[in-house]
Amino acid sequence: MQTTRAALEDLKTRHIAFLKARLTSPAARAEWQKTVADVLDELRFAPLGRLVEPSSLARALDSAITKQTVDGSLRPAIERLAREVHAVLVKERATIGSFVSGQAQKDLAALFARPDVLPPKLVREIAESEAAREVMREVMHDALKQFSERVNPFVAEWGLPSLMKKLGPFGLGGVGKSIDGLRVDFEKRLDPEIRKFLLGFSQKAVKNAAESIVARAGDPPFVALRQRLAGFLLEQRFAEVLLDVEATKQGTRIGVDIAAHLAANEELATRRRAFVLAWVKENEAKPVSEVFASLGLPDKPPREIVTALADATFPALTATIGTPAAQSWLASIVAEFYDGLVASDEPPPTGAGEG
Repeated sequence: MQTTRAALEDLKTRHIAFLKARLTSPAARAEWQKTVADVLDELRFAPLGRLVEPSSLARALDSAITKQTVDGSLRPAIERLAREVHAVLVKERATIGSFVSGQAQKDLAALFARPDVLPPKLVREIAESEAAREVMREVMHDALKQFSERVNPFVAEWGLPSLMKKLGPFGLGGVGKSIDGLRVDFEKRLDPEIRKFLLGFSQKAVKNAAESIVARAGDPPFVALRQRLAGFLLEQRFAEVLLDVEATKQGTRIGVDIAAHLAANEELATRRRAFVLAWVKENEAKPVSEVFASLGLPDKPPREIVTALADATFPALTATIGTPAAQSWLASIVAEFYDGLVASDEPPPTGAGEG
């Protein structure tokens, strides 16, 4: 059937309008759900190499994982998200444990029962700190002071005061004054001597305490302590364990700074590219389902989830189709077909019919 150029132009315009309307119609929504599920089901049998180009994937990751991306695009969003999450959690009245299942709480208790849950190296590192030695010195100083006050023969009821009472009738008052002088001198020297002694002994005491903690990590009292700490945390509200707003902001900034630093690390980028290229090369001939199974994933995504996600993404699809750029692209595809046809009122292409 011969058709004029004007008729072809009319068909092209109507075809473009039909395509735009059809792709955003209620019927298209149901078809979209079914088609996405069917396509994903069929792609399970395609080799990974047909779906993934290793060089393109490596370039995409290089473009996305940069310091500029982290600082310019992600930092503001992450910092805002951290603020909003913190505000929500602080207002939450329920305890942390109310968000943790009973089985997970049992598993947490079992985890804290492990002797190695507190790394011995960390315990020993704490023991090496000056802060730990200062705490030990203060505790032992108070203990020795209290003990010395109780057993000090100059002041204890069973000591010299009692003896002097018994010797009183014998007129030994001068001896009592001499003893008072000795007591004052003894007490003046006692505290400095205790502190001098503790300067060296506190370090040894802290190390001994650390080694005792490490050696007895599996003993019932120590297991019970760690489990109690875990239980205590679950009994608290978020507001009682979270950092304040300023500290949360600082922690978020530190986290993003670390991410930006890692994104700028060329050595890590080189290792990432090598891993991506090698992994795709190793799996390019395997069906997608087999690759998923090797990663511990289901070889086939549940159809109800795929359908629900397809339905949820349809508004985004229709919005995308409605953009001028997408409509221009669709129109160009349709136009490419009609413009390639020769109308009845046009001369045939050069060379047609020759030979």
